[in-house]
Amino acid sequence: MKYLEKAFKSELVVLSIGKLLQMLLLFAAIKIYTSYLSDQEIGNLILFLAVGSFFGLALINPVGSYINRKLHVWVSLNTIRENFIFFNYYVLAVSSLSIFSPVVLLMFGVGESINTLHFSLTLFIFIFFTTWNQTVIPSLNLLLHRKAFIFFTILSLIIYLLISTLFVNYIETSALYWVFGQIIGLAIGFMMALVFMAKHVFKMEFRKKNTNFSDFRNVLNFGLPLAAATLFLWILSNSFKMMVDARFGSEGLAYIGLGLGLATSLAGAVESLLMQVFHAHFYKGLSKCKTTDDRSILFQKFINDTIPPISAILFILLVISPFLMSILTHERFYDAYIFLMVGLLVEFLRVSTNIIGHAAHSEFSTKTNIPPYLVGAVFAFIAVYFSTLAENWEILILLSLLVSWTISLTLMIISAKKLLNFKFPWKELLKMILLSSPVIFFSWFFWTLANNILISVLMICLSGLIAMSILYLNYKRREINV
Repeated sequence: MKYLEKAFKSELVVLSIGKLLQMLLLFAAIKIYTSYLSDQEIGNLILFLAVGSFFGLALINPVGSYINRKLHVWVSLNTIRENFIFFNYYVLAVSSLSIFSPVVLLMFGVGESINTLHFSLTLFIFIFFTTWNQTVIPSLNLLLHRKAFIFFTILSLIIYLLISTLFVNYIETSALYWVFGQIIGLAIGFMMALVFMAKHVFKMEFRKKNTNFSDFRNVLNFGLPLAAATLFLWILSNSFKMMVDARFGSEGLAYIGLGLGLATSLAGAVESLLMQVFHAHFYKGLSKCKTTDDRSILFQKFINDTIPPISAILFILLVISPFLMSILTHERFYDAYIFLMVGLLVEFLRVSTNIIGHAAHSEFSTKTNIPPYLVGAVFAFIAVYFSTLAENWEILILLSLLVSWTISLTLMIISAKKLLNFKFPWKELLKMILLSSPVIFFSWFFWTLANNILISVLMICLSGLIAMSILYLNYKRREINV
């Protein structure tokens, strides 16, 4: 009993319960919008989110990463409130800049099935509230307010799901009305989390932040190279959506975009769970490390704690892809499981590349992340472009993405080893996959029944138990001392 009580109080279990609830709500969202929205509107939704992610990755994420790196320092100096206010000016500027992007895309034949004015205004509001929701709430996790982090994350999703469903039911079954509901959920979750942070984190009265050139120089030195790297990362992950929409329309984007997008959502959920457990301790540990050797040891522990279990879970998800499509999407998308399977392989490469890229964050040398993403992005852009000209364009796009991310991961490992001394955990990765291999037998046995909802639910539950067992055993073996 004491062992079970201790297990249920562990960080991994607490965060896993929160992540499970989050995934269930996101799965419900996918099931609802694939049931209500037409193929064209699903393509429009995928396009909208891809454009939004451009500004998030290329312009917001670099500064957000700087915030993560400095958050504990700001808390210790009682300057977090002033830095957040200063960050708000930047968020408003980026959100305003996004207004012009739909007009530019239209010049290239992208987004023709969406009202350009509505696209622009919705994008502005979406980027502003998404940024703040994904800044304030994860900051609570980094500051080890785990339960508050989970509560506000789930609250945002519940409100989003309820309002989006009401909008597409009673107002208009369009992608933009689905997004409107998402914006409302994100906005309410952010504002309530900000109130909590003001009460439990801010420790002194507001005082005007005295900014100087060194403040800007530090952010620029850290953020500009990271912005370039994440821009190329966006091209790697999303440029195919623009090309497919321009050549085949939003309906052509629906199936491949949904399959690969679902892979990104699933992998992102697994990645964020492991990051929620280990990210805070990694950044907190960096603030205490004095030498490069200390940071190398910490970084080795970080990648050992994250890459092998993430790989095992993605492997399990790949094996049960047909069962997932049966549960998560409308029946007309069941055959798109092949896109999900390949997408999960792509996501393994992406997640591993991003985790190895933390070596540059550790050493404040984010410019070293540019070449791996640049080379991969250039290859992906050219390969995807020529793929869209071929008859079997979908298969060629999948191959292009796999090769592109393989190139990026290889170059990222080479680049990171110039900063810190570490070994990629190949042996640990293979061990974790072998532990999860029993799922192959169950999947093969029930493969022909994948469209049966009951069988699919049982398969997912069984696979989930195996996955959580692997995660927990790995966590106990490497348990963090906090």
